[in-house]
Order: sequence, then C-alpha cells, then structure tokens
Amino acid sequence: MTGSQIDTLTSYQLIVTEAKNKPATTALIPTFEAGINRLDDINIEISDASVQQSIDLKGITEDKQDLKQELADHVIDIAGAVYSWAQNKGDKTLMAKVNFKTTKVNGMDQKVLINAASLTREEAIKIPAEELALGGTTTDEMTQFTAALNKYKGNTSNKREAEIDRKSYTFRISELYAEAAYLKKNTLDRLATQFQRKDSEFYNKYKAAATVIHLHGRKKSSTPPPAETK
Repeated sequence: MTGSQIDTLTSYQLIVTEAKNKPATTALIPTFEAGINRLDDINIEISDASVQQSIDLKGITEDKQDLKQELADHVIDIAGAVYSWAQNKGDKTLMAKVNFKTTKVNGMDQKVLINAASLTREEAIKIPAEELALGGTTTDEMTQFTAALNKYKGNTSNKREAEIDRKSYTFRISELYAEAAYLKKNTLDRLATQFQRKDSEFYNKYKAAATVIHLHGRKKSSTPPPAETK
C-alpha cells in the first residue's frame, strides 16, 4: 500500500476504536452504529489484502534462477551428446539443430531456453539409449532432464500466477478504500454532528480520529491514493 493509504487506514481504525469504546453512545444512532461495523469489516479486509499484496516474489525468483541453471546444464550436456552422435552419423542437419554452446545457452531467456530444452529432448529420445550413453548421457540423466524441464515450466507459471494475484489484491484494496471514504463522508460524518449534543466527548474524539495525519512520504505506487478525508 502507499504511505497515504497506510495513514488513512490508521485513521479509520482509530474511528472504529473510539466508537467501540462508546457502544451506548453509538447505539443512539443505529445507522451510525451500522456504519461503524461496516468500516470495521473494511479495515480488517484491507489489512488482510495488504498482507497478500505485499507477498515477496523473491523466493519464487530465486527458485527460478536455480532451476534455469539446472536446465541449462542439462541442455549443454545432452545437446553435446546428441551433437557427437550426429557427427558420427554424418547428420549435419541434426548437428546444426543442437549446436548449443555453453555461452549461448547460459544467455538464453526463459522462452528460448524452454524451446532449446524441448528440441534437445525431442532429438535425444530418438536415439537408442545405449548409443546416447556412449556420449555420456544415461537413461537416468534423461529422466532428470525431463524433470528439470517440467519444473522450470511450472515455476514460470507459479510466478505469473503470484503476480496476477498481487494485482487483484491491489485492485481490491483500491475498491475498499473507495467504499470506506464514501461511507465516512456520506454516513458517519453526516450523522456524527448529532453527538455534539448527545455526547460531546465522543464527538471530539471522533473528529480527532477522523483527521488523517500523513506520517509517510508520498511514494509512487500501482495503487491509486484513497479519497481525501476531511
């Protein structure tokens, strides 16, 4: 969340706290009391959503880097074995297909590496296992290669899903702030003036809580700032 949103949430939480401390007073105006209960629910949902929104993707990214290197190593080794087999057979077309050198493979981006690994695997499984083993690639290594390729594809999907989830939480937080701002301005603030007569102490505490104190510097964020509260 943005600094402005955090400060506004603090204000909303203080409003609820002051109201909950005076249940008999807020009960004097049932619509105000219902508004406080709804604001409390919104605050809780914002807090929960913000936790999900701030999930660090670092772990997924680090896993992806490890899997990428593992897959790249397999591509280099197995492509080398296929290249050697093709050379012995005089198959220049196949040699060109799997001519994946170390520097080239390590510099591949996600999509290119997956394509290179898929092509290498496709050509390797066409070669009799005993002949491929002469180039150093055993059946167990082919199994590990296939597993590494599938894991790398899966990790890529996991990160994409996590990013989509985070964006959805950001959007939901924006919706909740909009609802809270509307509720406060058009229901709570409108009805709170009655407490000047019915409970002036509570009214003064409500007004103080409703004043947003901006403690955080404004930072750029993908989440729009909430509506100003007065």
